[in-house]
Amino acid sequence: MKVASPLRRGARRRLLDFDRLLDAAYNAPEDSLGNQPDPLDEAVYIILSFQTDLTRFVSTWARLKAAFPSWEHLDRASELRVGEVIRDGGLHRQKARTIKQLIAAVRTHSGHLSLDSLRSMDTPAAEQLLLRLPGLSWKGARCVLLYSLRREVLPVDSNTFRVLKRAGVLRADAVYRRRPLHDAIQALVPSHRRRALHINLVVHGQRTCLPVRPKCSECPARSACAMCGVKRIVVRHMDAQSLPTVPDCA
Repeated sequence: MKVASPLRRGARRRLLDFDRLLDAAYNAPEDSLGNQPDPLDEAVYIILSFQTDLTRFVSTWARLKAAFPSWEHLDRASELRVGEVIRDGGLHRQKARTIKQLIAAVRTHSGHLSLDSLRSMDTPAAEQLLLRLPGLSWKGARCVLLYSLRREVLPVDSNTFRVLKRAGVLRADAVYRRRPLHDAIQALVPSHRRRALHINLVVHGQRTCLPVRPKCSECPARSACAMCGVKRIVVRHMDAQSLPTVPDCA
């Protein structure tokens, strides 16, 4: 049975318009996100980022590395101790358990605590290996591929999902935890633009297109945004000339 596309009609054009507008506004400030060049570091960093804001998980990462200077140190520590170190990042018990499971799985796979073997693998094979590791979804695997291995992929995080739903790129009934959604968004974007667009979408979701009170009046991409699902109170506070001219989301 054919699976319905998560994309709206005209999704490619609208996403490329967003790419242009967001890049002019943010210019892909990768350093502000703190992602890691080492693939195992990045995998743990992504686990720490789950359901928390950038400031908290960056500080949690710093505390984790201070407490455990190497992954061998963390491997010898108890799950309880790891949880104590990362408590302020939220969901500390779940994340500590997942990190310990990840470290154990990496040692089993490679014989030591490193994912550097991924560097010599092609992108599909590397992604499949990453997806077999505890704690890594399609987003997490592609973050490792993008930031640590410099591959031309486009991770879809919760910021990207929220922004693209509101923008009218994704259908209202699109489901985040479906592989076709992640693949469809990636396929829309030319490979050489994936890195910058991912970074700009993450930054936009953190600074402007906020989960509860989006700053639509300050949005650099409002001329291309359908504002799907945005509460009407947001619209009432905007100047009439600032409202988007794109079709609604019915």
